[in-house]
This record gives sequence, structure tokens and C-alpha cells, in this order.
Amino acid sequence: MRSFGMSRYFGISLAASIIALQAPVHGDWLEDSTGGISAGDPQDVVISLKVNPLNNAEAACLAVTLARALKSNNVTNVTLFPTLDGVALGDGKIVRNPKFRCTTPFPEPQPVSLKNNLERFLADNPNNMVVCPICWAERYGDEMPDYGFLPPDGSPAVGKMILDAEKVVDF
Repeated sequence: MRSFGMSRYFGISLAASIIALQAPVHGDWLEDSTGGISAGDPQDVVISLKVNPLNNAEAACLAVTLARALKSNNVTNVTLFPTLDGVALGDGKIVRNPKFRCTTPFPEPQPVSLKNNLERFLADNPNNMVVCPICWAERYGDEMPDYGFLPPDGSPAVGKMILDAEKVVDF
């Protein structure tokens, strides 16, 4: 009798699995109307950069290029958030280094400098880059960043930005 109960349980489980696997699968990136994450709806995206551009120019270029691409494709609220060693992205001396050439093809077919890439991202709103205040102070003291917004002490800006984000991309 036990074997019948186990086999009946197994049969029901197997049938439920087969039915579930035969259900149509829709990717939200394929259809705007399926609900959930939709490629057609503006979203709040935070792109975090934690590596120093001097040590990993590829990650810095990719983070800025992705931010520009998302911002231009109806993702209306894109924030670049350099943390840890990535706060060097706010330092003009680092960003102006001529060795940084972003070869990612958006939107220019030829390489563009990290400086030009960052300035184009920040052109309409320099506050689209929020520099981690703790990380910046640890590395630069009381200096102000050349690029981006540095929230004042006690500001809820960083917490609000992260809590309101629908997606966080980390480099």
C-alpha cells in the first residue's frame, strides 16, 4: 500500500511538472506588454563602479558607456555611483589621463576618451553621478570632486538612491 501512495505522489508531481514546463514562456525583453520588467518602461538604474580607472580602465569605460546607453534609451533615471576606489572617477587628474580610450562602440564608432565619455553622460545633469561620500573622504579628504555630486554629511541621498533603484549594476 505504501508503494502505491509513493507512486501516486510521484505521478502527480510528474504531471504537475510537465504541465508547468509546457506553459508558454515570455521574456519581458521581447514584449513590452507582459508585465514585470519591461523594456518599454522608464526605470531607475544605478551603475556602481568600485574599481579605480587607473587599475581597470575597461570597467570604468564600460560603466560610463552603459550609463550613457541606458540614459539614451528611455531609461530616464540613470545614476552612476562610484564607490571604494571607483571614486577616482570624480578626480579630473585621473579622468583626463590620455591613456584612457573607451573602445566600446556606443555611440561613437571610434574610441572616445574616458573624459569625453563621462562629460557627455553628465552634460545635461552633473548630479547623475553621485560620489560615495565616505569613500571620497577616505581618499581625498576635504577636496571636492571635479565630476559628480558629493552628498553632504548626514544626507539621505545615497540611501534613497539605492532604495529607489529598480536595478543596480555593479562594476
